[in-house]
Amino acid sequence: VLKQIISRVRPLGGAVHLIGAITPSGIAGHQNHLAVLAALLSHEGVKVWVHGAMDGVDTAPQGGIEHLREFLDDIAGAEHAELGSVFGRSYGFDELSDPAATAKLWHALAEAEAPHTEYPTAYLDECYRKGLNDDRIPPALTSSFRGIRPDDALLLVNLQPDHGHALLGTLADPVGAGLSPKAMPLSGVYSLVRLMPSAGVEAEPLFEALSFGDSLAETISKAGLKQLTLTESVAEANLWNFARGGAANLFPGENVLVTDTPPLTQAVKKPELATAALTAELLSALKAREHDIITANFCNAAIVGRTGNLRPTIGAIEAIDKYLGKIAAQIGKRGGTLILCGTYGKAEQMTDPETGGPCTQTSAAQVPFVMIGGSGHTLPAVGTLADVAPTILDLLGIEPPAIMSGFSLMAERADRVSA
Repeated sequence: VLKQIISRVRPLGGAVHLIGAITPSGIAGHQNHLAVLAALLSHEGVKVWVHGAMDGVDTAPQGGIEHLREFLDDIAGAEHAELGSVFGRSYGFDELSDPAATAKLWHALAEAEAPHTEYPTAYLDECYRKGLNDDRIPPALTSSFRGIRPDDALLLVNLQPDHGHALLGTLADPVGAGLSPKAMPLSGVYSLVRLMPSAGVEAEPLFEALSFGDSLAETISKAGLKQLTLTESVAEANLWNFARGGAANLFPGENVLVTDTPPLTQAVKKPELATAALTAELLSALKAREHDIITANFCNAAIVGRTGNLRPTIGAIEAIDKYLGKIAAQIGKRGGTLILCGTYGKAEQMTDPETGGPCTQTSAAQVPFVMIGGSGHTLPAVGTLADVAPTILDLLGIEPPAIMSGFSLMAERADRVSA
């Protein structure tokens, strides 16, 4: 695919625009991928413009200036590659980006309508002094960048199938996004890994996204049981991409219900997001008794927690506590089992111990696993996320498939330590 990009762009004198995260986190992306691709394309005589999304979510809030310095050093030897713009990941690259922010970045990249700066690191430092963190850096263009041109190609350097698709889709089809009266004839639109089907963007991937069979959802379906999964729209990608092993279609007996998330610009003022609506649907499903297992994703604590704002984050957790009480009561009445678990921490550490400022990063703290009702087993003190699916299958009386590397937390194992 990389050879195809070169063969399309080089004869036309076009450029390749690499859009990716300047971050060492390896979550939203990795700056090394940008640097290597820039060097490879430059070596083939292709002009390369790098558009860097600053992180500040999976890294320190204002650590991007050092990451940018390192990146600029890495591409210094690439003759035809240079930085075209910098912007916060909330401007169209983040999975939580809003349309207004994406439109602002489109105007910057497609029409060069943004402030120009000769010194990008100095620009970041100026933004820091204004109290802005990396993810909120307004788009700025380097002095030599004049916008994306016809016959150029776009390459989204993404690691997750839900990152950057809003921006890429807008750049590829500005008419459909309502931002331009005419389409731009690009040489091609590409991504590092395949974008999720719901992204609605036709981008040819350099690498296919990993997918595998015998996920928890598929295993439950094969057993002939009925299942329901509920989530907010802002976290819908997590459902399709991670919880279901990348499968694009529903399995037999599986239902999915997605509630609309309020505008994320209101998250600080309304930290509960769609928790109330999600709970109402869950309670209704419990009363209907049509499913053997119901899974709900309450994502508001993680989303509000990443703002680094303590009071709204407390409000987000209080909302979860309030509605969990109602859910637990209904499950208890029906003799069911309630499992509470998380995949990562985002709200339990709100202050950076080194700087004293807000902490917006995902923490490395252990996550809880609480089981209420059901077996009467004593759970071990230590487990892994790989143990969650086998434990659920154990409760349902289903043998875990061989691909699952974990073990049921209810199983007696000599290497476990009881709580």
